Amino acid sequence: MRILHCCLAAFYIDGYNYQENVLPRISKEKGHDVLIIASTETYVGNTSLGYVAPSDYITEYGVPIKRLPYKHIVSHRISRKIRKYIGLYDAIERFAPDIIFSHDISYASVIDVVEYVKNHPNVTFLADTHTAAYNSGLNWMSLNILHRLIYKRYIGKTIPYLKKYYYIGPAERDFSVINYGVPEGVMEFLPLGGIIPDAATYMRQREKFRREFGVAEGELLLVHSGKLVAEKKTVELLRAFKKVESMRARMVIIGSIPKDTETEILSMIETDERVEYVGWQQSDFLLGCLCGADLYCQPGSVSATLQNAICCRAAVMARPVDAYKMLDKGNFFWVEKEEDIVNVLRVVCENPQVVMDAKKASVVCAKEYLDYYQMERKIILER
Repeated sequence: MRILHCCLAAFYIDGYNYQENVLPRISKEKGHDVLIIASTETYVGNTSLGYVAPSDYITEYGVPIKRLPYKHIVSHRISRKIRKYIGLYDAIERFAPDIIFSHDISYASVIDVVEYVKNHPNVTFLADTHTAAYNSGLNWMSLNILHRLIYKRYIGKTIPYLKKYYYIGPAERDFSVINYGVPEGVMEFLPLGGIIPDAATYMRQREKFRREFGVAEGELLLVHSGKLVAEKKTVELLRAFKKVESMRARMVIIGSIPKDTETEILSMIETDERVEYVGWQQSDFLLGCLCGADLYCQPGSVSATLQNAICCRAAVMARPVDAYKMLDKGNFFWVEKEEDIVNVLRVVCENPQVVMDAKKASVVCAKEYLDYYQMERKIILER
């Protein structure tokens, strides 16, 4: 099977464990021919989004990547919003896919994909959406001009040729229905997921990382990660943790700290010897650390790492957004403000067994909803 992944509605970052990284990797592992066509937007220096030159290369997992440049439309700022790409149709034609999976379809060149599907009716065209009110259309111009006018036009031309239009959560479904006019009949739930390690790998990684961070017998390991902007509520988490001084636990913080939060976050880390900051790390390190974790703490903005944490058998502390509520099998501790975080940590401190029970529920959740191997199989079966 020849499978094309189009990552043209946003950035594509090498070496991560996002959906668009993992699904092609699994297909390649299973012996399929895979190609990722991506924009030139990516992380530069592992800290912030930027742009690289158009290029062709192969990932460490053997997946070919083709990065295409924008067609210049007035200015770079407008070009990166319209997202018309040079050479997309020719690139698709050369690869000759059996399945095309487009990660979001809010880009002008989706019309090129539609044209290819019209000319090759045996091709299966699938797409998903990661676009919601919490991450898109955040001002009047963006919502009413970009989404409700420009993207709506492109998406409307695309929907008749899609076999499935997946949404990763209720907020994404609602945004597409309300702002793009997508009929619910073509939509289907497909959440972000993760890789479920086998028992031997899990125990090996768990022992390694708990030993590395000096987690003593009877102590819990808490993990917090991401780009630690104010919305992540890292400061609130650290303050709450410090208030529960009797808690026998270690906390590891992984990620990059922006300049505007750096002084406050680092000073708080220095005042609590139970906390260790390890900076930005490669995905293998993060996944290993998640295997070692008992509680993954994400009290602020959403992140795909939460699903990976569940797949690594960690309980999770999170804000009660709809997409996460759908995954609740008893593995979540819900928080909205700092006081809630303190209360959860106190409960955990007084009765660590509640975390162990929640970890067992994460195993159930991961198998039922989040296994990327099952998702990849589902996509192949759409053919």
